Amino acid sequence: MIKAKLAKEAIVRLNNRVGVLAQVAKSIAEKGIKLDAIIATVDGQDAIIQMVSNEHQRMMNALREKHWEVQEAKVILVECENQAGQLQFITEKLAQEKIDMLYLYATTVKVDQCMVVLSTTNNDWAVMALNS
Repeated sequence: MIKAKLAKEAIVRLNNRVGVLAQVAKSIAEKGIKLDAIIATVDGQDAIIQMVSNEHQRMMNALREKHWEVQEAKVILVECENQAGQLQFITEKLAQEKIDMLYLYATTVKVDQCMVVLSTTNNDWAVMALNS
């Protein structure tokens, strides 16, 4: 069973250097904010850190307190069973609806459950398609 819903993601872009992710993690941990998902990548000289929390606004405020440039993006959270073929199902469903995916990352929440975070060119339609 797949359950998709709209959510928000915080995106921080900082000069990439040793310890930058630790600084971001500390700023969130100090406020007692739990992360639901995170991905950190490097683009040239920049570290790009994308985070989802069920305490989104508190997380945004904690990051802005550090005077970091923080952007907000709409994403889709998909909760599904952790079994072979789930990624195929999600991506084929979007392709059938002609919805272009911008990015995706995922994690196993429990042995039998996983969460996928993705962004598309039409998140509202994608949520409806995935839930149908």
